[in-house]
Amino acid sequence: MAEAVSGRAAGKQHLRAALAAGTGAFVTVRGPMGAGKSGLLRELAEQAGLVVLRASGDPAERDRDFGVADQLRPVPDGFAVVVVDDLQWADPSSVRWLVDLASRALVVTAVREGEPGAGPLPGSVVRLPPLPSVSWSPRRVAECLRRQPAPVRAVAQAIAVLDHLAESDLITALTGLDDGTCGAAVRTLRSLGFVTAQGNPQFVAQEVADVARTISDPGACHRAAAVLLHDLGHPVTHVADHLVASGVPLDEWAVEVLRAAAQRSPNAVAYLRGAVSGPGRAATLADLALAESATDNLLALHHLCYAVELCDPGRERAEAVLRMPITALGTALPLVRDVLDEAGRGVRDPGLKLRLEARARYAGHTDPAELTDATARLRELEPDTEAHRELLAVLSFSATLQGRTPAHEIASLAGRLLAHSPADEVAHLLVKTLCAADSPPTATGTGQALVAAHTGDLARAKHLAEAALDAPVTQDALLDLALVALKVGDEHLCERLLARLPSEVDNPGAAAVFDLVRGADAAAKGDAGAGLRLLTGAGGRLDRLGWRNVVLFPWRTAAVRLHQRLGDVAAARVLAEENHDRAVEWGAPAGIGRALRVLGGLTDGTEGTNLLLSAMEALSQSADRVELARTHLALGLRLRDRAEQAAHLQACHDIAVTCGDHRLARQAATHLRGEVRRAELTRTERKVVALAAEGRSNQEIAEALSVGTRAVEKHLTNSYRKLGVVSRADLAGAFNHPF
Repeated sequence: MAEAVSGRAAGKQHLRAALAAGTGAFVTVRGPMGAGKSGLLRELAEQAGLVVLRASGDPAERDRDFGVADQLRPVPDGFAVVVVDDLQWADPSSVRWLVDLASRALVVTAVREGEPGAGPLPGSVVRLPPLPSVSWSPRRVAECLRRQPAPVRAVAQAIAVLDHLAESDLITALTGLDDGTCGAAVRTLRSLGFVTAQGNPQFVAQEVADVARTISDPGACHRAAAVLLHDLGHPVTHVADHLVASGVPLDEWAVEVLRAAAQRSPNAVAYLRGAVSGPGRAATLADLALAESATDNLLALHHLCYAVELCDPGRERAEAVLRMPITALGTALPLVRDVLDEAGRGVRDPGLKLRLEARARYAGHTDPAELTDATARLRELEPDTEAHRELLAVLSFSATLQGRTPAHEIASLAGRLLAHSPADEVAHLLVKTLCAADSPPTATGTGQALVAAHTGDLARAKHLAEAALDAPVTQDALLDLALVALKVGDEHLCERLLARLPSEVDNPGAAAVFDLVRGADAAAKGDAGAGLRLLTGAGGRLDRLGWRNVVLFPWRTAAVRLHQRLGDVAAARVLAEENHDRAVEWGAPAGIGRALRVLGGLTDGTEGTNLLLSAMEALSQSADRVELARTHLALGLRLRDRAEQAAHLQACHDIAVTCGDHRLARQAATHLRGEVRRAELTRTERKVVALAAEGRSNQEIAEALSVGTRAVEKHLTNSYRKLGVVSRADLAGAFNHPF
């Protein structure tokens, strides 16, 4: 019989041969924890077909003479099979007795490598490697490590704490052991199957590392590791990880390390939270507030409030607040005002005062009275200094939200300010202002998606928005992407955006805009009633906040279309006229052109055609090419002259293709090919469309045809698709199309 075999398959064959021989033998199955030794012994016992005597060692009985032997005696005369698990814990007397018994019985034992008492034994050996997928029991791992000598436990904890930095020199330095003792401890851990067999020692599973890390006072071990790595010149992020994990009071050097690490790591918030209990608490809290502002504005404001209280009055408090992004001050208005009031006390520097005012004005964006006052303040200032320009940028955006100051005036000022602004949050506010004024500039970040949407480059806007959603985004960035989603009108983009929204939104304006996206999404999924309720509810909240800009928040256009779909033409016209009045007040060509197109779609005859032609004239001065394409389509369906129809439809198709609006391009192409025919409609659909084209409501159509209103909605939806139209007002033109 071979002296030693390796592997589970070879081990089974070896044991079967020993069993078949029917003679005395001593076989030891050796391997680390999780190698399946006990399972192999159970299989042997089940296959033996003979009386099998079974026993197992126990750490608590290792000092009891013949403790394992007494589990087996008496042994019957003749050939017998004896199976003993965990022999490493058997008392020496029992081991000698088993060796003697092997002269007339097959004695198969299992020994866990690395345990005290797992020394060499007579007979043959079956060696098992760890199973590919081991379910490590924390309790068993902890029990095993507790039985190990102190050096093995210390090395195990050092490996766990150092993690990927666990090199022999660092392990030796951290444990204070000599090289030979450390090397022996690592070999023991490898024989136990806890650490990798090759290279620097690493635990084979996170569960094992978690147990080893907590062997004794892990905080002190992490603290010692931090000091060691700091003294050896390791990167500050490596040192900072151990300082955070130590949970012990920090010295001045440790706070400096954590603040330095926060400047170059995405783990900044954790580092700074670990440092706030140390020296320099005010500066650390200000750093923490700045880091948290990217993900949690409200928590950031609370920490900023604490920082301001600890700072000296005057400049120091003001500078702590001015480090915060302006957009972080758009929530929790009472708290923001308290912080700004505290920061402004005793400040004499005119520039600091203006910059603090800029933040106060931004915080007032959800207060209609503040917006009105901001518009008046806008006319009092000139862009003399950087502080003036920062305040003017915020005031320009305030006026844009309200939509009462002429867009061309705002655009002129914002353009001049942007030319002197770095690529920061102030520049981003100016980008949004210029997009709303129909003068979109070049931009960075989510501003690129906004610019693409407002120039009608819908394919690029969607691509940029989805790329932004693949990364962490702030609430302010989510608001930008919501505005993009409303412009693009893509169902997939809306779904992705809605999935990323936080469960609670502190800013009521942002919350209302997010509800606009929910309404658009519901309408796109076919629930016109729910979509209309969400749109009008959110739109009403925006009106009450003073956020009236029809270019930034085009909810009335979508609501008009849904009222048409539901057959309420009167309600659609009221909204369309409100939208037109506000668009004219703001004066941006994109808003005026869209409002005229919507009104033209609701108006029959020459008057409706003239409104569409006026929309075309306004949009010829606009950056929004998709809106121009939609107007071309509306005219193509309305005009009677075949050549004019074809020209408008072709123009719509060409612009839509360039802009990536594939749905609009398909509609235009369908009409150009002459594929929209009355014959495509079913008999019932023709009746429904004919009545709708006469101006009947859905309820009136349902009563005339003796069907339910839901059936009318379904027939109209199918007819829109077949006729290639997007609104009720276009039904008549498409229904009687000369092609």
